[in-house]
Amino acid sequence: MLPAGLVLDRLGPKRVAWGSGAAILTVMLSLALWLPRNFGDLAFLLGLAGLFLPALSLTGNTAVTKAFDGSPREGLAIGIRQAATPLGGILAANLFPLLVKIWSLKVVLLIIALNAGGWAMGFAWTLKPFPADHPVPRIRTQGLRTAISQLSPLRYPLLTSFLLGPGQYALLTYALLDLNERWHIPLELAGPIIAMALAGGFVARILMGRQMDRGTDAKKLIIRTALVGSSALAVWALLPASTPVTVIIVFFFALGAGLDGWNGLLTVWVTQASSTAQRGMALALIGMSAFLGIVLFMPLFGLLIRVSQSYRPIWGLLALIYLTGTYFVWRSKKSDVATDAKASQNV
Repeated sequence: MLPAGLVLDRLGPKRVAWGSGAAILTVMLSLALWLPRNFGDLAFLLGLAGLFLPALSLTGNTAVTKAFDGSPREGLAIGIRQAATPLGGILAANLFPLLVKIWSLKVVLLIIALNAGGWAMGFAWTLKPFPADHPVPRIRTQGLRTAISQLSPLRYPLLTSFLLGPGQYALLTYALLDLNERWHIPLELAGPIIAMALAGGFVARILMGRQMDRGTDAKKLIIRTALVGSSALAVWALLPASTPVTVIIVFFFALGAGLDGWNGLLTVWVTQASSTAQRGMALALIGMSAFLGIVLFMPLFGLLIRVSQSYRPIWGLLALIYLTGTYFVWRSKKSDVATDAKASQNV
């Protein structure tokens, strides 16, 4: 994430989109054509894919936040951009298992390679050359020093991303298995149910962005969304196995909205707390903190499942984690109020 943010601030989104798109296309084509059976070879190629994916994600995020910086439709634009992630997840959850069954894994990996790399390079073609896409004078980025200098002003968004980031990944990973264990739903049918959660996140990201453009504070919306997520997680932990599947499908829509609807709002929060010239590094830090949370909490969830022989405890723990993240957003709002009051007194 950090190298991707550094390169973005120095070279601009257009060059990074070309480079990361070509890299992902090459790596995924290699994976598809080679299709290694050895775990070490597979891990190496997946590691390469993981190395270039952050740049792919950050490029779109940075380009959109810069293009709509200060616009009255900034929240909606970022919400739509962030909604692309769950929308892609919905399509993948429903189409890829079916395509693997009809064709083969190799053919589907080829489709993924052309899709991910091709769209990235197509997006690069639409962008303006650097630095024409910068509305402010360019500030020279100094790598690690710049990242460290941004830690203090971004401390609350970083903590929020760290604590809320694992939610969607836990849902995508463990909810499939929980649906199979508690309701004996086959995994191929559990996929569309998970897609309902992604649909909830898709709708919530757009609606929250629109609400922000109408004057509602982004932090207030994050608090509301995260509280919905933590409440839904607590219900999910206690939900009896006798609950009808139709109720679960509707419930998953609300669960996904709460767990994932805050994402675009966090991006808006970061744009408000960072300069345009260093936007790539700021978004990289936020993305890195989310991945650190995923790396820390996901194995912890797995250990808890193994010890308790149940998926229920992890949903309860995740609800507490979401409440903690909500607390830090609330602390940030209180800090802003205190700062504004002090500034008024000085005037």
